[in-house]
Amino acid sequence: MASELQKRLSANQVAEFYHDVFVQDQARDFGELAAPLDSDGVVVDIGGGVGYFAERVNVELGYPVRVIDMDPESVAQCAARSVPAQVGDALKPPIAGDEACVCFNLILHHLVARDEAGTRKLQLGALTAWKDRNIPLFVNEYIYESFVDRASGRLIYAITSSKLLSDIAGFAARFIPAFKANTFGVGVRFRSHDEWLALFRDAGFDVKAVRIGADEEVKLPLRLLLIKAIRRDSFILSPASAA
Repeated sequence: MASELQKRLSANQVAEFYHDVFVQDQARDFGELAAPLDSDGVVVDIGGGVGYFAERVNVELGYPVRVIDMDPESVAQCAARSVPAQVGDALKPPIAGDEACVCFNLILHHLVARDEAGTRKLQLGALTAWKDRNIPLFVNEYIYESFVDRASGRLIYAITSSKLLSDIAGFAARFIPAFKANTFGVGVRFRSHDEWLALFRDAGFDVKAVRIGADEEVKLPLRLLLIKAIRRDSFILSPASAA
C-alpha cells in the first residue's frame, strides 16, 4: 500500500545530521543501561550515520561495533574513520548473526509514511526485524509531551510533512533544534513517553530499563504546538516472554 512507503530524506538533508551533539548522552545511557552485555558479539547501530556513537562505544566500552545506514556517503565516511559499516535499510537490515545488541539512536521518528497508520507500521517493522534474534535493543528517542492528550507529535508531523506548511515550519525551526529544515516536506513523527512504550509493547518487546532525559527548554512560541515538555529518553528492550 502507498501509505506504507517510507518517505526519505535527500542526500543534502541527511548531511545535516553529520554531528555528534547527542552522542555523549547516548553513549552514557548505553553504558549505564545495556552494559555489560549478556553475550559476546557486535553492537550494531541502525541509522548510525558517520559512526560517532559506534566509535565512542568501541573506545569507551570496548565492544566491537558496526554501523548500518542506508546512505552510502555516511558509510564511506565511517570507513574513512575506521568504523565498520555497511549500507542497509532499517526495515530490512542485513542480519549477520553476530549481534549482541542493536541500537536505535534518534532514528525511529524519521521512519515516516504518508499517514499515521503507515508510519506506525514502519516504526514497528524496524523493531520487529530483530525480534527473533533474542538480543536486547537500545533505543534513544525524543519525547514530546503535550498539554492536550498526545497532540504535539501529530501536529509536528503535519507541519514537517506538508509542503504547504513550510513557511510555518521554517518559523518553528527557529525555536526547535530537532525540527531542522532537513525534515521539511518529509516529516518526523515524535511521540510521548507512553506512546513509545505502547509501540514497543505492540512490537513484542518488554521494557527492561529506562533512563529519563533532562528536560529541554520549551520556549513560549512552542506552546502554540501544545508542547509541554521535550527531552530524550533511553530504553532497553527485550523480546517479550511467551505467556
